Amino acid sequence: MPAHRFLRIPVLAACSTAALLLLAAPLVDAQTMAGKAEMEDSASTQPADLTTAKLENSIGTRCALGDGVPQNYSLAAQWFEKSALHGYGKAEYNLGMQYYFGQGVPKDLTKAAYWWNKAAELGVSAAQYNLGNLYFMGQGVPQDYTKAALWWHKAAAAGNVQASKNLQVLARTVPEFKNATAVPVVDKKVD
Repeated sequence: MPAHRFLRIPVLAACSTAALLLLAAPLVDAQTMAGKAEMEDSASTQPADLTTAKLENSIGTRCALGDGVPQNYSLAAQWFEKSALHGYGKAEYNLGMQYYFGQGVPKDLTKAAYWWNKAAELGVSAAQYNLGNLYFMGQGVPQDYTKAALWWHKAAAAGNVQASKNLQVLARTVPEFKNATAVPVVDKKVD
């Protein structure tokens, strides 16, 4: 048997595992990365809605990661949507991830932006960072460096190091934003 055939199996397994980790990591980030959990942990106006939303999001996360259940992105998206409809920021972020990657739902960058915007307004720093990226690249939303900088500032203020790096890149690459790292964070809702 040719040596390259044996080499392909470990390489394919390693690549598959790496791809899975890259796709699963953003879902985990919403659960573990947030230092401002109290801002993210809000849903509607009733404590029962928050409890229900947390449970639904947890089930969705387990379905997405295959944690104790068979991995099923379609089912994960359904649970994330149930939770997001309660206004739960972490679920809104996760549902945005599903739409961004087309996991369990058709890939739709406009819907990803919609859900990340809702989560970003609730203070979910990963959503703020991702939304800034979408505005910077004009994916799912009109390209808007000002909005990109706004969301990256909010994410950076919450401790997202990559958002700070993106602000530095913006300052170096777009002349109008040479002082982007000094742009004050404005607390207002963005379209």
